[in-house]
Amino acid sequence: MNTPRIYLAALLGLALTATTLSGAQPEKSAPSAKKEKSVHFDKPQAPATLPGKGLAQHDFILMGVRSSSDGKGIRMVKGGQVVWSYVDPEVKGAYYDATLLPNGNLLLAHGRGVRLITPDKKVLWKYEVDPNEHEIDGAEMVGTDRVVFLSNGNPTAKIMVANIVTGKIEKEVEVPLAATANMKEPRYVHMQARRMRLTPQGTALIAYTNANKVAEYDEHGKEVWSASVPTPWSVERLKNGNTLVESMRMEAIELNPKGETVWKFTREDAAAQGYLMDKAQVCTRLPNGNTLITINNETAWKPGVSGPDDWAPVQAIEVTPEKKIVWALRDWNNFYWVTTMQTLDDPRINAKLHFGSIR
Repeated sequence: MNTPRIYLAALLGLALTATTLSGAQPEKSAPSAKKEKSVHFDKPQAPATLPGKGLAQHDFILMGVRSSSDGKGIRMVKGGQVVWSYVDPEVKGAYYDATLLPNGNLLLAHGRGVRLITPDKKVLWKYEVDPNEHEIDGAEMVGTDRVVFLSNGNPTAKIMVANIVTGKIEKEVEVPLAATANMKEPRYVHMQARRMRLTPQGTALIAYTNANKVAEYDEHGKEVWSASVPTPWSVERLKNGNTLVESMRMEAIELNPKGETVWKFTREDAAAQGYLMDKAQVCTRLPNGNTLITINNETAWKPGVSGPDDWAPVQAIEVTPEKKIVWALRDWNNFYWVTTMQTLDDPRINAKLHFGSIR
């Protein structure tokens, strides 16, 4: 077994904020047709005229599963314009999770590792794994010195705590193997779990994808709460104590502490408004109370080839509590398939997180 490698670079002490990032990059070409599926749409995938203000609806960061190879990478939009982008030529894995930090740095989980990146694109710290044995899909920053991340593995995942100053892994918490885990899944490690988010109580919420459940663990690995959800991709604890989950089945689900569904937005709800969606991956609750859902149809849209341009799929939608779509993102020039999106007014950027006694 190859041992994961941990790297440490000198911290630069940058004090930039998320609102000061700048430096748009030249547009790069989309992936070649040889790498894409041959797709031809025979009907519009969304309304020709979309609701909302286009790129001016929100300031946000955005990335996709193929951001390491689509030539677009992670992008930041402010005032309706792309003002910053980042592609690391060394990263070969899929970009699964990225969160902005109060000082403007970016924490990226890219499947084969996790990195801390400055606004001027210097890598302060990185941790890498053997992609044949492990996969990292979710990461959170605790204080200024520690990164807590989820590392998939066989037979089960571990919650890892890395000190980016000392370069040490300070804690490994084994996630109990779920009774519902499908050990015969050919891509078992890849499909094991996805997003991990820390709660205000200092526990770790995990989208346990392979086991069809979301579960909450304390710093000792004890399961303190769980609920059944088909193929969950993202999970977060809301201010009201409920839990918001996105299922790969194209369902955004809000669960109360009893695990009961109190709100849901489905593929059928989207279709009733003219949106055809294949697969969703992340949903988050916006400060205005609406829900932001990223769409990863994994269909290679080719303008002029797949169908008329106004037939193109959307990449994200904003949904009200009444399930009305009030904004839809469709910009295949600036972005490709979308996995993760975070608005710059997200209060969690400044949240003080902890994992049990680790602060």
